[in-house]
Amino acid sequence: MDRKKQTLEALFSYKIGCFLMTYLGAEIATWLLYRIVCSTSFAISNILGPQEEIAVGGNPVTYLRVNTSSLPHALTMHMVSYVERADMQILVAKDIIPDPDFLAKCFEEELMDMKEAAH
Repeated sequence: MDRKKQTLEALFSYKIGCFLMTYLGAEIATWLLYRIVCSTSFAISNILGPQEEIAVGGNPVTYLRVNTSSLPHALTMHMVSYVERADMQILVAKDIIPDPDFLAKCFEEELMDMKEAAH
């Protein structure tokens, strides 16, 4: 994570986004971004959440989830870690991946194997 923070990826993405919005306008920038997203078939995100339990309005937060529903991907996987617990969500196009439960079980088994190998 520290190496990722030290890269210039975020800075370049921001600068390119500003350039597109300033010189081409929001409509063209949105169209270009949508075209980029449409050219991918798999997206994964791994978000590091808070390491301590948090509360909203005095109510403890038990888990955090991220969800997208309009991306034209066959497979989207989100992982969010919160208080040393990771939650995984898998969104699939059922016409392309007919058995998402089997796919989720495969992901779970492989993540457990990676965890065992890391210790």
